[in-house]
Amino acid sequence: MEAKREKITAAKKAKKPGRPSKTKVLEEKIVKLEKERDAVKEQLLRLAAEFENYKKITSRNIENRVKTANEDLLLNLLPILDDLERSLEAGKKSRRFKTLYEGIELIYNNFKTLLEKYGVEPIESVGQPFNVDVHEALLMVENDEYPSNVVLQEHQKGYRLKGKVIRHAKVVVTK
Repeated sequence: MEAKREKITAAKKAKKPGRPSKTKVLEEKIVKLEKERDAVKEQLLRLAAEFENYKKITSRNIENRVKTANEDLLLNLLPILDDLERSLEAGKKSRRFKTLYEGIELIYNNFKTLLEKYGVEPIESVGQPFNVDVHEALLMVENDEYPSNVVLQEHQKGYRLKGKVIRHAKVVVTK
């Protein structure tokens, strides 16, 4: 009986023709998986390089847009500078202050319109309740005409740019 078992074991151990051994199959599988890993690694490196290039291009585009936006604003400010120069020249020649005043008023209105075009708007303050988000109190005074914590005077106008406060109004507030 023992001899029979040995024959069966020997037969199992013997290689069957046409079938690779388990070790060879596993080695082939390892080689295949290593190739797949290398391909995925190479693809990942390419994607990382592409992403870095994308970030650089995007950064350059943002820089260019900011420069262009500033250029556009400054280009629109130049006619106002021209108007100021003409007003000064007219004031030197005529010495008529009414004409000079009207010229300056025209320039002021043009400048205000240009700022509005870019989303800049003044903050209304006088008579409004004091608000730390838009006002900077320079002084607090007692006043019988207005209730407490109301803006009485404005020393410097505040402005918003597209809803965001870019300069707080400097004000005098009632106690």
